Parts: sequence; C-alpha cells; structure tokens
Amino acid sequence: MTIATKLVGVQTKRTLREPAAAFFVIAFAPLFALLMGLIFGNDPVPEFGDRGYIDANLASITAIVVAISGLVVVPTDIVTQRETGALRRFRATPLRPLAYIAADVAVRFALSMLGIAVMFAVGILGFGAHAHGNLAGVLLASALGVLTFLAVGYALAAVLPSQGVAQGVGNVLVFPLIILSGAAVPLAVLPDGIRQGAQLSPLTQLVELLQGLWLGQAWSENLVPVLVLLGVLGIATAIAATFFRWE
Repeated sequence: MTIATKLVGVQTKRTLREPAAAFFVIAFAPLFALLMGLIFGNDPVPEFGDRGYIDANLASITAIVVAISGLVVVPTDIVTQRETGALRRFRATPLRPLAYIAADVAVRFALSMLGIAVMFAVGILGFGAHAHGNLAGVLLASALGVLTFLAVGYALAAVLPSQGVAQGVGNVLVFPLIILSGAAVPLAVLPDGIRQGAQLSPLTQLVELLQGLWLGQAWSENLVPVLVLLGVLGIATAIAATFFRWE
C-alpha cells in the first residue's frame, strides 16, 4: 500500500467519523430526494411543465448539497483542524503538505459524488424520474460543481480566522444563495431585479447547468454557466493556494 493510499484511507476514516460532515456529504442528498418524493410524488403537474416534482427538481438538489458542503462543512472542518493543531502536527511529518491537501480534496470529492449518485438512483429507481438528456453529462456537471465549491470552501478556510467565524460566514452565505439559485424556490416567482442579481451567483449558474443538461440541452447551450464555474474554481483555488495557513 502506497503512502498516498494510506493517506486517503486516513482522511476517509476521519471524515466519516464526523457525523455532520458525513451526513451532509453522503446522506443528505438521497434523504432529501426521498423525503420530497414521498411528500410531493412525481405525478405530472402543470406547475412543473407537465412533469413531476422529482423530475423537475432532482438535478437541482445537487446544488443544495454542494453549497452546504462547500460553504459550511469544508471551511468549518478545516479551520477547526487548524485551531486544534491537527494541521500543524501533520505539517511536521515527512509528507509534503500538498499530499495532505490532495488526499483531502480527493476524499471529499469522491464521497460527495457517491451521495449525488445515490440521490439520482433514489429519484430514478424510486420515483420514476428520468433524464431527458445524458445522465453522464449531468453527473459530469455535478462533478464540476463539487470541485468548484470545494475550492470555495478551501478559500474561505484560508482567510477566515476561527471556527466560529467560518460557521457564521458559511451560514450567512449558504441560505440566501440556495434561495436565490432556483434550487429551492423557482426563479420565475422572484422579482425581476432579484432574479437578475441572482444570475451573478455561481450557485445559480450551477443550477441552470444541471437543469439544462437534465432536460436535454447540449453543453454548447450552457457555456456561460460552465465558464462562470471554471472561473470561480480558478479564482478560489488561487486564493486558497496563496493564503492557506497551517497554524
């Protein structure tokens, strides 16, 4: 077993031992889809363009999970590790710091994608939802969203001073962004000014990309969301790399 494999194993065990992190990364998306399916069902209704609730909203649930993980769970966890000295102790080992970061990102990414895949399985197998487009493309867009908001989480962890501040800032950001993204409330019901302002949010762009691909649109029809997400990914990665602190 290589050092990298051992490190991934250690990070996986550590993440799974954190109840909140494990719940929001793996279990929240499938359970949310299951709950919404049990409440609303998936019978076609005019409000969703003669589609069922799960058919119309399954893809956008991904954005809710990604936002909570990236804006709250990741920065709070990393800042807590910094405050307790866990990162400092790791830095004292012979392993290169980049190895820790790569393993942490790999584990969080893999577990997030596992939760998202199970969520789609619940919607498709449990409630008869079906992608009008390519499901593989939807999963690829989900992966882009996960990576983007993981980078944002690392950027927040790099600049926020304490666990309490990280938790507070994350909560202040996540709920308005979810509400304005179209994942929880249809954008069509919002006033024009708010709806136009919401387009500046990367979470709104992620929802538009996911829903577009789910409904059968091509990637070429969603270049703006893709470019926005790639831009945020690049900027957040640069901030995290520049300001990340081990103690």
